[in-house]
Amino acid sequence: MLKKLFLLSFFLFVGFVGYIFYWFKSPNPLNLETVDYHLQEGSTFMRVAYDLEKLNVLRYPKIFIDYAKIMHLTGNLKIGTYRFNKDVSPEEILNKLVKGDIVTIKVTIPEGLNIYQISEKLAQDFPKTKKENWLEIINSKEFIPFLGLKINAVNLEGFIFPETYVFDPNLSPRSVIKSILSEFKKNVTSEMLQKAKELGLTPLEYITLSSIVEKETAVSSERERVAGVYWNRLKIKMKLQADPTVIYGIWNKYKGTITKRDLLTPTPYNTYTNYGLPPGPIASPGIASLKATLNPISKDLYFVAKGDGTHIFSQNLKDHNIAVRKYVIFLKANRQKE
Repeated sequence: MLKKLFLLSFFLFVGFVGYIFYWFKSPNPLNLETVDYHLQEGSTFMRVAYDLEKLNVLRYPKIFIDYAKIMHLTGNLKIGTYRFNKDVSPEEILNKLVKGDIVTIKVTIPEGLNIYQISEKLAQDFPKTKKENWLEIINSKEFIPFLGLKINAVNLEGFIFPETYVFDPNLSPRSVIKSILSEFKKNVTSEMLQKAKELGLTPLEYITLSSIVEKETAVSSERERVAGVYWNRLKIKMKLQADPTVIYGIWNKYKGTITKRDLLTPTPYNTYTNYGLPPGPIASPGIASLKATLNPISKDLYFVAKGDGTHIFSQNLKDHNIAVRKYVIFLKANRQKE
């Protein structure tokens, strides 16, 4: 009798173990679609298991929890979005949670974009949030204290640091902006801000001048020279006359070509009608422009585009006018070829 009971218990045990093994390797037949699950801060392993049961990703969460406890796999869980395919098994679910295999997207903020362009870019990368919502956050003063610069900026223009970021696609817009601003704080060091101060610039003026340098040339070898032109103009109280500042001041009306009328249209950012720097940045400067602004070179006061992406620099108006005439001749020759 005891032998029969032993054999019965043995076969029941083997059957149970076999079923557990089968369950562990098999997807939930009720799971008919891919599910994104956002694991929030403070979530316990137990809560996650029962959440996944509600989403039909997992069957028998109690067994899942007990198994994970036995294997000592219920430790710290990585916050983020986990993607579970419809054929995912409990074994695969556990592996994803243990490894922190979250879904991520790459978001690239190029150098030289302004807040309007950045808002549009972020809306493309995070389609759940509209461009207007991104702009509302960036255009507010909410995060200015987070920069720790004690500046009287009207928005975050110039501080959305150009870089390639890796984000959870379900991260809140404010968390995204905060991460980007943290990158700015990491790259724009106290040493750089101190050097700007020694040159006579406040933090806001430093970023503003760097943004103009960024917009005026994409050629790395010219950045310090362009910075030198504007430094020299500031020293002698000469108008900066930077076209990108004019464009920024009329951004909502700008059609892609700057006109003489635009140059004469007074706005706070128009450096043809106003002396000195504009009230704030006009774009996000990259690290190269930020460094170049602190290392201005040359005695030049003027520069004009050559038509190939580079510029001709001049120390006086006479030479500058000659360079301008050459540029006009170059443009006419190209139009005739077309």
